[in-house]
Amino acid sequence: MPRARSRQYQRLLAPGTPLRDGLDRVLHGRTGALVVLGNNAKVQQISSGGFRLDVDFTPQSLRELAKMDGAIILSTDLSRIVAAGVHLLPPGEYPSAETGTRHRSADQTAQAAGLPVVTVSASMSTISLFVDGKRNVLETSSQMISRANQTIATLSSFVNRLSDVLQQFNSLEVSEQVTIRDLAQVAHRYEMTRRLSSETQFHIDTLGVEGRLIALQHAEMVASFEGLAELLKVDYAHCLPDPADFTLESLRNFSVDELLSGQLVADRMGFGPQVYLEAPLKSRGVRLLTDVGRLPHSLVTKLVDRFEMQELFGASVSDLLQIDGVGQARARLIRDALLRITEAAYSRPDPPA
Repeated sequence: MPRARSRQYQRLLAPGTPLRDGLDRVLHGRTGALVVLGNNAKVQQISSGGFRLDVDFTPQSLRELAKMDGAIILSTDLSRIVAAGVHLLPPGEYPSAETGTRHRSADQTAQAAGLPVVTVSASMSTISLFVDGKRNVLETSSQMISRANQTIATLSSFVNRLSDVLQQFNSLEVSEQVTIRDLAQVAHRYEMTRRLSSETQFHIDTLGVEGRLIALQHAEMVASFEGLAELLKVDYAHCLPDPADFTLESLRNFSVDELLSGQLVADRMGFGPQVYLEAPLKSRGVRLLTDVGRLPHSLVTKLVDRFEMQELFGASVSDLLQIDGVGQARARLIRDALLRITEAAYSRPDPPA
C-alpha cells in the first residue's frame, strides 16, 4: 500500500502537469521550496505564521511564493494555494534519517499529517517526494525516458517469448495434449509479461506528456495478450471440481522464484497442492476460436456449446448448418477459422525451454 500511494503521487508530479511545471520553475530559479500536497486538521495544528491566501494554483504563483521563507500549503485537490510562508512544527517523535532542516521538516510533516510533502533543493538540484516515511527523488525527464525505454525493450522480449509459448500451446490444444504443467507455464509467462507491462505503464504515467511515443509502443504490445487471463479461465475452469476456484489473479503476489515452480503456480491457480502436473486437460477452445480463428464471440459461444474441440475440427458443413443462425456464409467462415488454427498448430516453433 505505501508503494501504491507513492506511485500515485509520483503520477501527479509527471512532466507536463501544472504542479511539476511549478516545481521545475522553482528548481531552475535556484530557490528551493517546501510544499505540502494537501490540507487537513493536522497540517493546521503543526502550522505557525505565514499568510493565508486561498488563491488558484498556477505554476507561476508557486515559483514566486517559493522565494519567501517557509512552506507552501496546497488544497487536497491541488487546485488552490491555501497558505505560504508557513513555519511547520511537526512533533519530534517521528523518526527521520534526513539531516537538512527542510528535508527533515518535510519528512516529519508527511508522517504527522499523513499527506505527501515535496521539497525542492537548490543546492542539490533535486525534487523529492516524502510520503509514508520514504523519500523519493524525482528523476529528470531524460532519466525517466531512458528507464522507460529499457523497460519497454525488456517487455518486447517477454511479449515475443509469450507469443512463442502460446503458439506451442495452440498445437497442444489442437491435438488435445495439454497438461497442467503446460497451462502453468503459460500462466507463468503471462504473469511475468503482465508485471513488466504494469511497470511500463507506471513509467508512462510519470513521464506525462513526454511519454506519448512509449505509450503507443506499449499499447501495441499489450494488445497481443490482452484478455488472455479471462480466456484461459473460460477454457480450463471446467477442469476443476469448482470452476470458481480457477484464477490467475493470485499469482500477482508470487515472487519470481515462486513463479518458476510449476507446482506452486498450479496450486495457486486452483488445482490444489501436490497436483500431478502431467495430468491431461481438455480445452473448450474459446481462446483458439477467438484469437487465432478470429471468430465473433457470439458465434464462438454457439460452437463450443454444440461441439467439443475434436468434434469441431471434424464437423462437416452440414453439421455446422444445424447450428441456429449459421448459414452457408458463416459455415465457410468457420471452416476458414479452423484452417487458420490448424496452420498455426503445424507452423509452431521449437518447444520453449
